[in-house]
Amino acid sequence: MCNPQSVCENLTMIAAIDLGGTRTKFGLVQAGRVVSSSNCPADAQGSLATHLNEVLTRLRALCDEQHTSIAACEGLGVLSTGLVNSQAMRVMGTNGKYDDAVDFDFVGWAQQQASLELRLENDARGALIGEWRYGAGRGADNLVMMTIGTGIGTAVISEARVLTGPHFTAGNLGGHILVRSGGRACTCGGVGCLEAEASGWALPELVQGHVQYRASSLRGSDTLGFHELMDHATRGDSCAADVLAHCLRCWGEALVTFIHCFDPERIIIGGGVMNSPEPVLASFRKTVRELAWAEEGQVDILKAEHPDDAGLIGAAALFY
Repeated sequence: MCNPQSVCENLTMIAAIDLGGTRTKFGLVQAGRVVSSSNCPADAQGSLATHLNEVLTRLRALCDEQHTSIAACEGLGVLSTGLVNSQAMRVMGTNGKYDDAVDFDFVGWAQQQASLELRLENDARGALIGEWRYGAGRGADNLVMMTIGTGIGTAVISEARVLTGPHFTAGNLGGHILVRSGGRACTCGGVGCLEAEASGWALPELVQGHVQYRASSLRGSDTLGFHELMDHATRGDSCAADVLAHCLRCWGEALVTFIHCFDPERIIIGGGVMNSPEPVLASFRKTVRELAWAEEGQVDILKAEHPDDAGLIGAAALFY
């Protein structure tokens, strides 16, 4: 991969796919700019090949709208959940999403279906690459990114290199660091993982298991995500406020761990919780000041500059 200022970047279009657990994003990217994009429901429990073929059909329609074609693109960048070997272009392991991806030939599929070179990366790493090249990470070579959503994705850039490790897990499993001894069971098999204690998939159980839930304004809510949690907490619901405080503390303590492990210049936060960024960032900065072995101002904690498009931008940047 070229460094962020490299002249290898050009104006050729790259097709990009970001396979999410809930929604799959796809688009056309040119020199770090999303020219056109859309999304569709993911099919994380179904056939990956069928889903990718459907997404490719939608990508061709985007190309038609831009008066170009898939064949005119320089390549196809794909981001996947799970553990990804970005050298062999294979998914090594999943956690209940696209389980057939482990045996899927991404390179062969792209060549057969679109006659394109393919590059594959983990979704959290791809988002960080996008922010590093074109967003909140520009000008820094030591970065951590944490994306808080249904799950919790993390990635690390150290000394201007994307951290992977010999087994392609380095920096990627921040959602599964242990934050509470003897805590809640996680989908990964662990106990007390960050995801199990403070993620979107765990949130309904956290709220419904709270001692004040029966009297909470959240009781009976059709939708229960972090947006709803913050809204009810702001309006004075004690159950919502308590669960939110628990999540903020877990996330903030995780950032302290990342600081101690990776010594970043900046930590970039993405995901739906950043729709209301100031109270979240203020909480994180307070926890870091209290607990991190770091000088005041040593680490900047910032909102992602491209919360919706960092993955697509990063997928395209795999070719630069």
